[in-house]
Amino acid sequence: MRNHPIHAELFLDGRLVGNVTIKGEDNSWHFGEFEPRPEFERYAPLFGRWSLLMHADEDSDRLTDAAADELREIELEIDRVRARLRMVDSGEWRD
Repeated sequence: MRNHPIHAELFLDGRLVGNVTIKGEDNSWHFGEFEPRPEFERYAPLFGRWSLLMHADEDSDRLTDAAADELREIELEIDRVRARLRMVDSGEWRD
């Protein structure tokens, strides 16, 4: 985790959908707290399904085949969403 959080705006498919307080990063992954805006509503079901499946088999060491197949399909849908972060302080863009 970083000592000083970075404030960013999340854009999905060119739309500002929320604010992010970045607390850590690893290569192209950024970790932090997300504050959705009303525009995120159109993406919420997709990410909600992903989250439910990620935690569906928490008591097991691995996902069931059916859950893994469904998760793969949802992740393909998420990959088609163009996500970008704009760092508020610097104006820098990160894909």
